[in-house]
This record gives sequence, C-alpha cells and structure tokens, in this order.
Amino acid sequence: MTARVAIALAVLLLAPSVARAQAAWLRDRLDVEWVVATGGWRSAMGASDARAPGFDALAGGGEFALGLEVGAGLAIVGDGRVLAGEAGGAHTFFEGLGSLALQLRLGRVRLRGGPAAGQAKWRGDQATLVGGFVAASIDVFPLGSGRLSTTVSLRLDIDADVGATTFLPDASAALALGLGVRY
Repeated sequence: MTARVAIALAVLLLAPSVARAQAAWLRDRLDVEWVVATGGWRSAMGASDARAPGFDALAGGGEFALGLEVGAGLAIVGDGRVLAGEAGGAHTFFEGLGSLALQLRLGRVRLRGGPAAGQAKWRGDQATLVGGFVAASIDVFPLGSGRLSTTVSLRLDIDADVGATTFLPDASAALALGLGVRY
C-alpha cells in the first residue's frame, strides 16, 4: 500500500513540471501566421485562353497558416486562404484554397511553398483550382517581448482551373500582398 501511495505522490509532484516542459517544447516549435488583410488579383495565364482570355479578378480576404518546426528552421505548414471581389462587373468572384507546404525560416523571414487546391466561383461557373504556390513573409516589428509580431506577406499562386465551363479561364495566376500577425 505504501509503495502505491509513494508512486501516486511522485506522479502528482512530477506531472506539472513535465507538462510545463511539453508546453515549452510546443511553443518553441509552433508557427502561427494570420494574415488579417490580403489584397490581390487573379488573372488568366495567357491571351490564347479560348474561354476567358481577358479574365482579371481584384479581390481581398485573409489567410491562416499553422505549422510545426521539425528542425533547423524547416517546418511543415497547413495553409488556408479565402479571397472575394470583383471580376468585370457586378458579379462577385470567390476563391478558397488550402495547401500543405514546407517552410524555411531565415531569421525574421519565412519562405513557404507547396501544392495547393481549392475552388473558384464566378458568374455561376465554378472550377477546382489545382496548382502550387510560393510565399514569403517578413516580421516587421515585435508586439511585446515575446514571439508575437506583425508581418507582411507576398504570395504567388499558379493554378489550372479544372472543370470550368464558361467564364473562368483554363489556367490562372494570383498575386497577393497581406498584413497580419505571427506567433
């Protein structure tokens, strides 16, 4: 009976320090970036696009990235972005993209890239966006004494618009600039 009590007491005394160590490990490796305001455009890749040669959409939205650093500044990141805006008239353009990427942290700069997929809608036409992206974000200035800081990001997407039938192009590129916060 006394051995069980001693073991239970040892677990109760050691558990908080183990939990603190695990929380510190996660805090040191977690990378969270929330781009609160993103502005950009998506455009048809070429004038030879048979369906929508002059397609241009000006849009705004946001992006959220969550990653875990696996060592030496390299992280695996999940990313989601939503943009909505105008594309030639009173019709609203909408796109949502998700991705899984590799990220390299170089001091205050993070470089990210990988495959992306999602959906675009405009004037009743919809397409599955399949392609990839590259992005860079820079910490501008810290907020407080911890890891929290403001960030500026730039992202380039190149996608095939699979399943578009009428108004969306065969392939398109998007460029977006954003402001946000990072932990």
